Amino acid sequence: MDCRSDAPRGRVRRVGVAEALAGLDLAGSERRITGLAVGDSEGRVLMVSGVRSDEEIIGALRRYGVLLVAVDAPLGHARGYRDVDLAARRRGFKLLPPGWRGMRMLVDRALRLKSRLSSMNIRVVETHPRSALLNAGCSYEDWPSCLSKHLMLGEVVEEGLGRDLVDALIALAVARAYILGEAEAIRGRDGVIWLLPRGG
Repeated sequence: MDCRSDAPRGRVRRVGVAEALAGLDLAGSERRITGLAVGDSEGRVLMVSGVRSDEEIIGALRRYGVLLVAVDAPLGHARGYRDVDLAARRRGFKLLPPGWRGMRMLVDRALRLKSRLSSMNIRVVETHPRSALLNAGCSYEDWPSCLSKHLMLGEVVEEGLGRDLVDALIALAVARAYILGEAEAIRGRDGVIWLLPRGG
């Protein structure tokens, strides 16, 4: 597994019939680090890395044959909060509104990336790592024990992992819960935010 700050090199084959999945803690700008975690539907973590450009992200997803990506970014614009954001806030989750000036760049990038990935038959769903942890009854202080219910963390060591990589791992856990039919959805007229299941 690659935990370095650059994307993996070479080609990686999926093992058996497990489906390759990814979690993405997307930055609004390619100048900032985006956290990327790749794993499979059996819970194995194959790679955790910091990347910058859309091309690095897409290249890594192609190498691993990823079929589903859970992204930590709003997948829709709004003047303020979206209906789905308000639904999340009513449940006690604190999300930033896509309409804020600082968020618009992130939403633009997320939508561009979603369009490119969709054209490659890679499904993209929205998540919010902090809310996903809270919904599972966890916090950032105990993320390893929480995620170990969903992922085989293996060589992933909690010490030294930045917040972007931790959030990418949480998003990966959400992607796996989604594909197994276990993820919990917060729905609004304008979107769906997927979380880890309650109590786990």
